[in-house]
This record gives sequence, structure tokens and C-alpha cells, in this order.
Amino acid sequence: MQSKYLEVSPGVNLYCQVQDFTDPWAEAPTIVMVHGFAESSASWFAWIPYLARKFRVVLFDMRGYGKSTPMPGDFSWTMDCLLDDITAVAKSYLLDQFHIIGAKSGGSLVLQYAAKNPEKVISVVSVTPPVVGAKAVPDWLKQIDEEGVKPWAKATMPGRLGTKASSQEINWWVDHVQGLTPESTLLGYLKWVPKLDLREEVLKVLCPTLIITTSGSGLRTVQSVEEWQSKMYQSSLLVVEGDAWHAAAAYPDICANATIEFLNKVLVKMSKDVK
Repeated sequence: MQSKYLEVSPGVNLYCQVQDFTDPWAEAPTIVMVHGFAESSASWFAWIPYLARKFRVVLFDMRGYGKSTPMPGDFSWTMDCLLDDITAVAKSYLLDQFHIIGAKSGGSLVLQYAAKNPEKVISVVSVTPPVVGAKAVPDWLKQIDEEGVKPWAKATMPGRLGTKASSQEINWWVDHVQGLTPESTLLGYLKWVPKLDLREEVLKVLCPTLIITTSGSGLRTVQSVEEWQSKMYQSSLLVVEGDAWHAAAAYPDICANATIEFLNKVLVKMSKDVK
């Protein structure tokens, strides 16, 4: 694993790392992975064994999260700022074109990134992305403000991971991922999220796209996802059986295997197109 800090604006550094177990004599395609709200690149731990043998995997902690610089509560979060961070990470690794994967709000970001940067993105995998702000946000803001980050993480974790998650699994995510997020970052980010509406923007994504959702999510129904996904060009939908709304964390083996299958199809098609 290679890691570094990348300064993307004065005083704001992103923690970046590369996981690469590909054959050193071969040129491997690159994936950039974007985690979701109240997480860090650590949330992809179960995906790495599947992806990093055939792909060079670039991960980073979004500004405000993980080992990156915490953001103040009055920071003005914008989509352009977050997309610029992705561009900065890609540029720092000399990436002209790459595959991109995101989960939760990170899934929203990668869809928007592909829509705005068609020349850079080869394919997209977006896992349980909100294309409109979640209705639970006001309650989350209130709970974080009154009780703090860890109690909020503990209370919401069963919804993220589903009813089959063990107490040990829930505690790990609370203690090592969500619960470590700076409160100022969460409060500022959550005030921006309700403004999110990408239903028209996702229709501008032209590259092959895989959307993954769950059959029993407490945040959004399969039908609500199909309403916009079915209108997308070159997109497919995988519905994972389960009641977690964070499929990338709750069902990583299913999601990662489906992603590998999808990426292999994309690469085969690219190879045929070249010939």
C-alpha cells in the first residue's frame, strides 16, 4: 500500500492511498473509489481483495473525513468542490481515464462526476446512491447536535447494515468509521445534503453504469431507484436481497463480485471496439 497527503486547497489535505496487487509487468486499469457520508476509505476494506488483484485501486478520504482535514461547521459544501477533489486525486496519480466506484453519497458524487467529465470516466458503479436528499436528515442533525456523533452512529447503524448484522459488526463500524467523523464535518455536510437533486443530472451519464440497491432499504424503494435508473443510457440495476440501506458495507461480497463481473464486461467490450 502506498499512501500520501494531497493538498487540494490551502490548509486542506486529503489522505490518499493505492492498493495494487496486479502483476507488476502488466499495465492494469485503475479504479478510483469514493466513500459515502460519515465514512472514510476504510469502509472499502472488504472490497479490496476482490478488486486489487486485477485493478490498481486508488482510495482517498474525502475532505473532512477519515485522515483528511476536518472541515469547520460553517464550511460551504458544494458539489463542484467535491468533484474538484476527485479531479485533484486523479491528476495526482496521472490518470487520464479511469473507472469510478462510489457508495451512498459517494455514489451520487461519482454519477455527477461522470456526467460532467465524460472524457475521464470509463465506467461507473454506484451503490445505493441518493439522487435526492434523504428525508431523515433533519432528525440526524438534531440528534448529532444534542447527543454527539457516536450515539447517532450507534442509533442509525442497524439501518445501514440491516437486521442480520451482528453486534460486533455494528460496534466496529461505530468505533472505527462513522463514530470517528468530526462533528463539525457532519453538521456542515448534512445542511448541504437536503439540497441534492440529481434526477436530471444522472441522465447525462453516457458511460456503462451499474447501479446497486437493496430490496428492503428503509431510505428508498426499488421503484424510486428504477424511476431514474431506467432512463439512464447504458445502465443496469442490481437489486440485492436485504434490508440494509448501505449495501456496499452490509453485502460487500455480493457487491464486489457483481462489480468485477460488470467491469470485465466493460473491458471485453473495449477490447472488441479497439479491434
